[in-house]
Amino acid sequence: MKPMIVLESTDELNEPGREVLCSIWPLSQEGDQVAIGTPVFSNHMVQVGTSLSGKEKSTLALPTPGSYLVDVGYPNGHSLRTTITVKENQRYRLLVSGLRRVPISDISTLRARRSESEGDFGWVPRVLAAGARRASVRKQDVEVSVYTQLDEMTLTGLYEFAINIKKPVAQGEKIFTRAITNELIHEITLRNSGVEAERNTRRRWLILSGKGKAQTLIAYPDGWSCEDNYPFTLTMERRSNCGKQRFKWSASLRLTDSVYGSLVEYLTRQDISSTVSISESERGKAATALYRKKQNPFSAAAAAYLLALSGAMDDEHCAWVENLCLRYTWMPDGAIALGWISLNKGYPDGMAYTEAKRWFSQAWSRGLPYYTVGLHVLIDGLTLLYRAAPLDQAVRSMLSAAKAAEVACVRTEPFTTLEISRYVKLPGIS
Repeated sequence: MKPMIVLESTDELNEPGREVLCSIWPLSQEGDQVAIGTPVFSNHMVQVGTSLSGKEKSTLALPTPGSYLVDVGYPNGHSLRTTITVKENQRYRLLVSGLRRVPISDISTLRARRSESEGDFGWVPRVLAAGARRASVRKQDVEVSVYTQLDEMTLTGLYEFAINIKKPVAQGEKIFTRAITNELIHEITLRNSGVEAERNTRRRWLILSGKGKAQTLIAYPDGWSCEDNYPFTLTMERRSNCGKQRFKWSASLRLTDSVYGSLVEYLTRQDISSTVSISESERGKAATALYRKKQNPFSAAAAAYLLALSGAMDDEHCAWVENLCLRYTWMPDGAIALGWISLNKGYPDGMAYTEAKRWFSQAWSRGLPYYTVGLHVLIDGLTLLYRAAPLDQAVRSMLSAAKAAEVACVRTEPFTTLEISRYVKLPGIS
């Protein structure tokens, strides 16, 4: 039997599995120097996570015993690089952590040990709960609601929407409540509402509140169709050292699907090369085929951003993205992708400006994008239009509204996550 390397996660919570990109090079000794050979695996998809049911997707067979250099890239931008030595018929267990929470400085503390059995191996301790303290847990309640947007809302109108959401009387369906708790982390799985996005014309939002006040607004792609009826997990983590807002809660909405979850997280960082690697893999193609069958506009919007940013567009792709934009008139993401495509399609300057402005205006009229990457692309596109015509008041107004949202946006989150208190206090947007 060939030696093998098994990638496993040290995460203590039952978090969704994720696809990581693994590259492995053989090492050899040439005199006093170590030589790196041709890679055995290059950006190869490996699935890790505590929720996995099998090991076959996290195991790689190495050609021969010996020493290897292993590089593992996580969707959140972190990476682990280490050297290993494996013997014949040996299973080398490599532990990876930090798929979401472990900061870069902690990754260096990871240890990997070879073991033929399920023996001891490296780990990174992480506090999930702390003992009760008088100052820290007093009135530390947290609540999550689903809010249905009844009327159309432009990106400029987001300010008034956020002000109304911040009021305690704001209506919303409560889906999670914890009062006076000493827990640092809560995690819930969100069930599909059963309302298909195909028939849904009203946007839905997740609102996280602490101490009775709305703190975070998340664009919620309710109606995301998948085989699992629980497509999302929402993690709430209490943050200390927030000045006067001590122990403010942060929120992270993540897909449970390992392929699309990783694809969207790579896309959030605009790591186009890794996103393409995920989408063109066998598991990526299978997932894409499934979502096309399900008519999922949210996954289609992610694909539209990938096509637009990668530059791999032809007339058929453009027609497909335009159909997405015109069919789902409540979703701004398709129009943002089309605006960026217009700027890069080689139109004459005047025509490119007109087309891009038309699509970006349509996106502005539909409000906050579902994807964080969409907000960044919108700002980049509007900035180019502003430089071309600085006296265009409509472009200046749209750019100002988009930049205000970006300032209060949590840039590392795949789905657009707005810190409400920070947003409503920005100067010049009321």
